[in-house]
Amino acid sequence: IICTKIEKDLFILSDGKKLSRALHNLLSNIKKYTLSNTRAFILAYQQNDQVIIEMKNIASYMIDFDKDEIMQRFKRGDESRSEEGNGLGLAIVKSYVEATGGHFDIEIDGDLFKAIIKYSRMIA
Repeated sequence: IICTKIEKDLFILSDGKKLSRALHNLLSNIKKYTLSNTRAFILAYQQNDQVIIEMKNIASYMIDFDKDEIMQRFKRGDESRSEEGNGLGLAIVKSYVEATGGHFDIEIDGDLFKAIIKYSRMIA
């Protein structure tokens, strides 16, 4: 189950194709790696002069890596996973978001995994 809370009238300046790819990668990770029978959350809101997009979920495996390690190219969080994938997901998210003027970070708290994208807010 994905729960969303998205404020209206959030405007940013970004490359739509790259941002779409970044969001797709994050949603794909949520679909693949969320613990069964738990909820994932997608929030989009304005905070001061920034638009923030947060995606968070409880991982279906033990998170035993640090955030810098998992954002490296070809690094996978759960080395025992047998599903398809090339380990580029978070590296692509980070490079695409930053190439379009945003900031990408992750936070890990126990088994809670949170991806955070921030862009400067455009005034409509």
